Amino acid sequence: MKKLIFFLLTSTLIIAQEKSNVSEDILFVGNSFTFYWNLPSIVEMMATERSLNWNVVQSTASGATLKQHWFEKKMLSTKQLILSNNFSKVIFQDNSTFPVLAIDTTKKYHDKFKGIISSNVDTYIYSTWMYPKIEVKERDLSEQNLVEKNLIESGVSESSILILVGQAFDKFKLKYPKYNLLSEDNKHQNANGTYLAACVMFSTLSNQSSIGLSNRYYGEDSNGKKIYYTLIDSSVAKKCQEISDSIVFNR
Repeated sequence: MKKLIFFLLTSTLIIAQEKSNVSEDILFVGNSFTFYWNLPSIVEMMATERSLNWNVVQSTASGATLKQHWFEKKMLSTKQLILSNNFSKVIFQDNSTFPVLAIDTTKKYHDKFKGIISSNVDTYIYSTWMYPKIEVKERDLSEQNLVEKNLIESGVSESSILILVGQAFDKFKLKYPKYNLLSEDNKHQNANGTYLAACVMFSTLSNQSSIGLSNRYYGEDSNGKKIYYTLIDSSVAKKCQEISDSIVFNR
């Protein structure tokens, strides 16, 4: 009996280890809201910290729309990347104004991309945040933001999973108003905002809590010198992780 229990426990551990070592190729499609502060790389490093073997690739260009990705403008090759690789997950992000001002265009080109992606590939929509230029005046931050609302009502969220970064930004600002999540342009995310977005993305993609992850991630340049991808205060990182958990897992 003891031998049987030992065998079952060993088999379970081996299977779990094999699953954690399965390599996944993941594609981020977007613009500066995706590439600011090395967001895709931070998500990949969070996965590595949790022994997940993710190879994260990005197809991004400043201000790019899904329409421009589709027609491969701005020196983009998004369609070719999708058609020539076996991605397990693809994350789409349209120009930040389109879900507010041109949701029909967002849906049209999201659906076009869905049409060339295998049905066994998980697709996601990165729901970004409202910022002063597009914000609804005196909006209650506890209410659903317009980006998320339109992505849901248009039907985009019926075929791709929403990554609720905008909702996380709203909740963080309500709870911790003294901490800024935006850069000096009052549009793009700063280091804190990027870390919060990465926590939400990591947890949505992995179904794992971000609580306990590092507050700093670094690599090395070609000369072996350390390069920091992100470095934020540990107390802010903990706040971001808790907000992320509350959004992703409704905790």
